[in-house]
Amino acid sequence: MTNGPNENDKTRFRELAEQAASLVPAKLVQLPLWPDEKRGAPNAILRSAVFSGGKPITSVRVRHEHKLLPVLPPFAVYYTGPQLYQPDLDVCLELWHRCRLSPLGDVSTFHARSLLRALGRHTGKANYEDLRSSIRALIGAEIEVKHRDAEGRTRGYVGHLVESLAYDDGTQQWRVRVNPEIAKLFAPSEHTWLPVSARLALGKGYLAKWVHGYFSTHRSPLPISVEHLRGLSGSSAGRLRKFREGLKAALEDVAAVERADGRVFAWRIDENDMVHVTRGR
Repeated sequence: MTNGPNENDKTRFRELAEQAASLVPAKLVQLPLWPDEKRGAPNAILRSAVFSGGKPITSVRVRHEHKLLPVLPPFAVYYTGPQLYQPDLDVCLELWHRCRLSPLGDVSTFHARSLLRALGRHTGKANYEDLRSSIRALIGAEIEVKHRDAEGRTRGYVGHLVESLAYDDGTQQWRVRVNPEIAKLFAPSEHTWLPVSARLALGKGYLAKWVHGYFSTHRSPLPISVEHLRGLSGSSAGRLRKFREGLKAALEDVAAVERADGRVFAWRIDENDMVHVTRGR
């Protein structure tokens, strides 16, 4: 017959229980509950080249190691992982959208076919593999976002965009998990809701999608130089002239999409190569 716990054991058990209880979050953490027709994203991501506005040059993704990305203040963004592009952002936005209804850290379950359809993609075998490839890249991507407030204090997030994926090709049931700490990037004044209709309408316009995301983070955008936008977008255009031509086409595409949805988006590039954008309802 074994002896039960003695008084010292009981005291130790109580201490361990109190310690464990102190580690449990005081409340469940969720992403903001934006409406179904929107997709939420942190401004620090939309204003940088975490998801490049350029097109892939090869099928092999370039890998970055703690790369400091150009971004507007008050943010600083460092990136480690495979190069991500706008189609990867579409996937990421859709995953965050589905995870927003549950506490972060919980598993969100859905059918892969529904995800492809929401992205406006076909449901052939190659599309499923492309989808898995994007999610693998998101899981392998690590960002560090630092934010300096008006009082000079810095806070930040270091982690992945998506934590894990489990899938079953038989049932097409996929299970995704997102790190609860990423909610820190979705503070009320530090994230933007993008109309999903605009992202779909812009189709394969890589730079147009980046331009749309960038200017959506500003209610009244300040003028910005073409060269600065080239750096922020992560464009691979070697010559500024080439980028400028692509930027003009992208701005016009965004303007057309915004007008179709009843929103104002007017743009011009002045004699000093500064981009002026006016947007609103």
